[in-house]
Parts: sequence; structure tokens; C-alpha cells
Amino acid sequence: MKGLIVALVVLLILFIAVCIGFNGEINKRQEAEKALADTTLKLNQTGEVLAEVRALRQDVSQVEAGLKALSQQRNATGEHRRENIKTALAGNDCAVTPVPVAGADSLYQRAEEVSAADYSGAFTGKPDGKN
Repeated sequence: MKGLIVALVVLLILFIAVCIGFNGEINKRQEAEKALADTTLKLNQTGEVLAEVRALRQDVSQVEAGLKALSQQRNATGEHRRENIKTALAGNDCAVTPVPVAGADSLYQRAEEVSAADYSGAFTGKPDGKN
């Protein structure tokens, strides 16, 4: 009888140890599943971000193509305008006569003064006429 009680106690202790082991394994599995779910969520978010970046890159490419087309159109328009001016001035003797050096220097100096000047009204000391 004592042997049976000892055997039952040993079996009970083994049963408890197995239950504790299973519980630990279940907890580890739940943690692993949670980590997997979190990682999957982050991966999906990363995929969404990459898709957004690709869409933005495509938009940028379209804008670049539009700018290139506008630049080409502007260059063609400028070339056409230069040809028109050249054709219009072809028979004009005044247009092909060189400007005297003193006059050219004066014009360059005046252009530099105008580009460097501040005409905002704040520094001229004169009223802007709005008051």
C-alpha cells in the first residue's frame, strides 16, 4: 500500500511537471505568434510605404517630363523669336551699326545700377503714394 501511495505521489509530481512544461510551451508559442503578427503588420505597413514612395516617384517623373517638354518648347519659341528678329533687322542699317564704346559702357553701367537698386519704397525716404 505504501508503495502504491509513493507511486501515485511520483505520478502526480510528474503530471504536475508535465502540465507546467506544457503551459510554458503554450506561453512561448503565444508569444511567438504575437511577435509574428506584429512583424507581419510592420511588413504590411512597410509595403504600403514603399507603394506610396513608388507612386510619388512616378509623380516626380511625370513632373520632370513636363518640365523637360516645357523647356524644349521654350527653347523652340526663343529660337523662332530670334529668327524673326534677325529677319526683321536684316535690312535695317541702324540695327547692324556697332554702338560706340562709351555708349555701350554707359548702358552696361546703368543696367548694373538698376539691378542693384532697391525700389521697395522703404529705403527711398519718399512716400509710396498709398496714404
